[in-house]
Order: sequence, then structure tokens, then C-alpha cells
Amino acid sequence: MHPFGASIKRVALSPEPTMDMIKPKVYRSKHSTGYIMSNQPDTEPKNAPCNATDSGPVQPLPQAGGGVAWEGIHDQDASWRKKLIGEISDVFVLPRYVRLFYDTFGAGKDQDFVEIGSGNGENSKAVLAANKGQIKRYVATEVFDDGVAWLRKQGLDAQKASAEALPFEDSSFTAAISFDVMHHVDHPRIMALEMMRVGRGRALLTESNGMSIPRKLLELTASRRAAGERSYSPWQYRSFFENQPGYTITNFVLYPFLFPFKCPAFLLHALVLFNKTIEYIPFLRWQCSSVAIVVDYERTTGNT
Repeated sequence: MHPFGASIKRVALSPEPTMDMIKPKVYRSKHSTGYIMSNQPDTEPKNAPCNATDSGPVQPLPQAGGGVAWEGIHDQDASWRKKLIGEISDVFVLPRYVRLFYDTFGAGKDQDFVEIGSGNGENSKAVLAANKGQIKRYVATEVFDDGVAWLRKQGLDAQKASAEALPFEDSSFTAAISFDVMHHVDHPRIMALEMMRVGRGRALLTESNGMSIPRKLLELTASRRAAGERSYSPWQYRSFFENQPGYTITNFVLYPFLFPFKCPAFLLHALVLFNKTIEYIPFLRWQCSSVAIVVDYERTTGNT
């Protein structure tokens, strides 16, 4: 049993076939059909800057966000996600995120969390609304001033923070979490290190699926490019967390989910049913637009 109470078992998924072309290693988690991918991750590009050292956490960086003008993308009344996919965001995607959170951390009590890149706060509020003692403190963060003001206006504990230079002490939280943030930042490997630094053994992310053809095509559109979206392969996501100074990955679970898009109201029910089904269809599931990622890690000697 993991110290958080959520057991993630390392067992082969059988008889469900895997994708021969990528030959992933396969695991099942308590809360998913949980694929964990290759032990041979892509390496970080050689010219990608990283200011991490063996002797301590990363030093402050310019605000992360790829030069994106988030004030013009996020909205106090409508999240970026809802602008993109419409009503299915409220009726299916947001509740799915909440379920993912509590599947991962629901067995614990009085836990502390920091959410990186909270947008207009709809994820934070939905997670807190379902709290039954699991959460003692929940800190929402945003990289731009208006965003922090929006979060505080809704009564959230909010701080201004860059995903690449979190203003918190080591091991400040039970876990760092993020919903759809890493694919926007300039240096995801630095963000991964910061998530592990401020947490105490587990990180939770939802991210864009770089194996999804529809997802990659959408990234060519003007709106997605304006938001600096760059999805990654499962191996790349794993590589962002692996081989970080002072940390060892003990378990890495990644699986595809969600295929939302805007549709007329009369098709919404059918779209929700489609989303519930595609997650379990071999091969097609990897065309889902998102992946869920749970990272368990330990601090090595000298970094406790």
C-alpha cells in the first residue's frame, strides 16, 4: 500500500492487446486501465536549459508560459478548456478530473496540495466541493496577476507562481498536481523537478496526448498555437521526471482518456457516451486527446 493509501499495482494487462508498434510495458492502477510506458524514454533536447543542480532546487526563472498572453486566453467566467470544447467540459470532463483526483488521493486525510496553473479556478472549486476530509489545505496558483485575483475573488487560497520556479519550500505539500499545464510551459523537465521538489512522494497530472493524431492536428490551429500548446509522447512525459538530481522514480502510470469536442446540445449525451467508451477500446484509446499521469518517487540520500 502506498503511503497515500492508493495502491498502484504493477501487473500486466491481459488479455487486452498492446500496440506492437510501440511495445509499451503495461500496468494496472486502482483507478484506471493504467498503461505505463517504455523504460527507454526520449532524452531532453540538448539545448533545453535547466538550472537544476545536485545541491538544491532550481533557482528562480522568468515566468513560465511560453510567452503566452494568458490574460487574453483565460477568462474569469469561462476556462480555456470550456472555450475550446463547450458544454462537455462541465458535464463530463470536469467531473472526470475530480474522480481522477480522488481515485489518486481519496484514501488519505488532512492532506496538503498545490495546483499548478489553476486558470479561472473551476478545477480547484470542483475538487474542493467533493472534499470529505481528504484535503486540509489546497493552494491554487497562476502565473499572471489577473488570474491570481480571479482565484482569490472566489475564496481560494491563491498565489502567483511559475510552474518552473514554484515559490514553496521543499516537501511543502502532500503532492503537486496540475490539470493540462505542462504542455504549455517552455521547459517541462524543470516543471517536473519542481513538482517533485515541493511534494512528498507523488505527483498527478493530466496532459495532452502526443500520440493522438487529432490532437496533433489541432495544435496547428491558430488558437492552440496562441496558447503555446505542445503535446508529448508517453516516453517524453516519463523522461521529464526520470534522472532528476536527488530523485528516483518508483512508479510511473500513464493512460489515455477523454476525447471531447464542441457539439450541438442534442448530441451531447452521445458524445459523453463516446468518451466513456473509447478509453477502453484497444488502439483507438490512444487517439484520446489527453493522458492521466501518476508519478511516485523517492528522494535519494542527501535530498530528504
